[in-house]
Amino acid sequence: MAPENRHTHPNYSSGEDYILEFRSFRYGFNSVDFAQRVEMAAVELGLVQAGLLRNDECADLVQLVAGGSIEFPVSSLGEYLLERGDDVLTLHGESLIYWLRELVFRSAWLDLRLMEGQLEVAFEDEDGEFVYFPAGHRSRRIGPPPHPSWQEVAYTR
Repeated sequence: MAPENRHTHPNYSSGEDYILEFRSFRYGFNSVDFAQRVEMAAVELGLVQAGLLRNDECADLVQLVAGGSIEFPVSSLGEYLLERGDDVLTLHGESLIYWLRELVFRSAWLDLRLMEGQLEVAFEDEDGEFVYFPAGHRSRRIGPPPHPSWQEVAYTR
């Protein structure tokens, strides 16, 4: 975004428990909202399976995304991430922390645009996914950003 437009868009806020500054935006999250978005991002990247994350495992992922590292793991997932280190945190030159933050940010950006009426959402039965369109432009689907997969080093208990 051009520097002169850096603060023309409102910022997303569901609370002040976690603040994510990404690109030229500052988004605030309550703890439940942030944890759900972090888990969805980890699932989208293939790091974990959907619906199988325990609270302590999610807490380790939240610590990683919020602080950029895991100081004291509280779960086997946190221990796995520390033990495997760069094998997982930097895979094929891609940063896990960057992509988790990117997807958390993107989900909040989409929600903000939906609340402002700038986007429309529809559910596609065949894919079982929600799809987004600019308001009034159903032919211009907004897809997820191309991102790497962590499936080859996915965490399993």
